[in-house]
Amino acid sequence: MSETATAPVAAARRFPWLKAALIASLAVNLLFVGAGVARFMVQEPPERVAGLSQVQLIPRKFFGELDQARKAELLGVFREMGPAFREGRRAAREEIAVLASALDAEPYDPSRVEAAIDSFSDRSGKLVTAGGHTALKLITMLTPAERKLLAKHIRQRADRGRGRGDKRED
Repeated sequence: MSETATAPVAAARRFPWLKAALIASLAVNLLFVGAGVARFMVQEPPERVAGLSQVQLIPRKFFGELDQARKAELLGVFREMGPAFREGRRAAREEIAVLASALDAEPYDPSRVEAAIDSFSDRSGKLVTAGGHTALKLITMLTPAERKLLAKHIRQRADRGRGRGDKRED
């Protein structure tokens, strides 16, 4: 009789652990489902700012303080320039490959290396110039209050960079 009494007690001891594991699993699943639903219910998905890295004059945090409609309007300037920026970056990658080939070539020809570096420098200069023109186009679209806000963010980014090495938050 004592053998039959101990078997149900052992099974009962295992059950609370199984029950706790199932409840924890359900809680984690509900958390992920809730996060997914909240992302689509609360607001539009976060917007990726394509090409903004080529326009280093405009801090990203500036756009964070604008309302959604105005932000979308101003980011349209970057979307217009997106294909040109992508093409410029693609061409720069090709020029880097040309430099690598010139460095490997037998016999080594310093003029090929120099030409590859000059080509890369010219391309980079064109990208920076295009970024400057894009920044200027965006700045001309700003209201006086937005210009002051942009100036504040530019100063904050510059102050964060002083004496702190390479740490960047924008």
